[in-house]
Amino acid sequence: MIGQIASALMATWYMKKFKRVVIKLSYFRLSLYQIKKTITMGMSNGLTQLAITLVQVVMNRSLIHYGNLSIYGSDIPLAASGIVMKVNSIVFAVLIGITQGVQPILGFNYGAKLYDRVKKTYKLAIVCVVSVGAVALFVFQVFPERVLMIFGKENELYMEFAVRFMRTFLLMLPLSGVHMISSNLFAAIGKPVRGAMLSLTRQVFFLIPLMLILPLFFGIKGVLMAAPSADFLAFLVVLIFVSKEMRGMKE
Repeated sequence: MIGQIASALMATWYMKKFKRVVIKLSYFRLSLYQIKKTITMGMSNGLTQLAITLVQVVMNRSLIHYGNLSIYGSDIPLAASGIVMKVNSIVFAVLIGITQGVQPILGFNYGAKLYDRVKKTYKLAIVCVVSVGAVALFVFQVFPERVLMIFGKENELYMEFAVRFMRTFLLMLPLSGVHMISSNLFAAIGKPVRGAMLSLTRQVFFLIPLMLILPLFFGIKGVLMAAPSADFLAFLVVLIFVSKEMRGMKE
């Protein structure tokens, strides 16, 4: 709560610093045209957030069910999942910041038909998100115990599962940034349906089904394997969508 209040105050204070935009009361009147444009631009991000909530519900139920069938019980998987997802949210905050920051640049240059700039900006954004993801992946793979111990030291069984959860669930973390940038690319260039489709591929089309199917064969390990598998499959879909769009820009 303190963080949200502080960020709201900072945003309000920054409004006074606008150089080219003068805030007027008349600007806050509802306009159907502007509402439509806003929804179009934010559709991919909004669907992603809704999908994350749905994934969390399915994952928690799966961890409880298959945790009870393992030596870990239901409490250890839930506790480990909560910590790993919170740590991962810090990385995702950086990725989301890059994604949202690059969106207006992509949209402006695409509208001006400066397609070389669109490609250059997209490639630069990919390099940035992959680099952030790679650094985070290195930390999570090499120093998982140290990261987890920030939140307290539990018994050996808990640490064993938590380390396995962190290393497996976040194995394809660099590809997550590529997926986010690519879905926002289509939203920025006025193709929200494709952006929305890409937003749903990882969470809804791949992750949830895999989270339900893989545990049938691998038990609770299947829940952990679902995330990197979904990341990889979603990355393949991104390659198809983006390659086709880049060829279109070239033509």
